Amino acid sequence: MQVTVNGRGVETDAGTTMPTLISRFGLQVGSVVVEHNGRALVRAEVTEVVLVEGDRVELVRAVAGG
Repeated sequence: MQVTVNGRGVETDAGTTMPTLISRFGLQVGSVVVEHNGRALVRAEVTEVVLVEGDRVELVRAVAGG
């Protein structure tokens, strides 16, 4: 199935979970801010999302510093 991640089309298997998609990009849940179809998710919500055809995902790496 086709989803959009950070503005680019990505092929993934039906039933792919958000944590699986995040790890596919070498990231970890908790190290990125996740927006799913225009809505920012809290960490607990991220682990519950199962992607469907046409979903839009934005992954923004959280950076700490001073």
